[in-house]
Amino acid sequence: MPFQITVHSQDRILEVVYPPQVTTADLAEYLADVKKAINDLAGEWSALVDQSQLRVMPSDVVTAMASLNAFAQLHGMKRSARVVSDAPSGLQAWRMTKRAMLSIPTRTFETRGEALQWLRDPDAD
Repeated sequence: MPFQITVHSQDRILEVVYPPQVTTADLAEYLADVKKAINDLAGEWSALVDQSQLRVMPSDVVTAMASLNAFAQLHGMKRSARVVSDAPSGLQAWRMTKRAMLSIPTRTFETRGEALQWLRDPDAD
């Protein structure tokens, strides 16, 4: 199953659901598709990234995602919420955020609902 990308236009949220395993082909297709979606948003937007199915992120994927996050911030990403299933996955998400040197608010959640609520309420920080 490849990455799932959904744009919630009304809320200006770009939602991505990671597959359980990432292949090189899936990654290449995802990077092209998500950069197009980011450029199409043209302005400020927030990211909701569901990594709950992905247990281990290979180092090449971490590097690619860190670069993508830096690109996203330069192209309007103002907040980023990640959904993870356990503490090791949360640590993995944190490492990727640190590697991307993001300066925007980022948080990790256990449920999609909590993440959406935080993204929709900018005063929730």
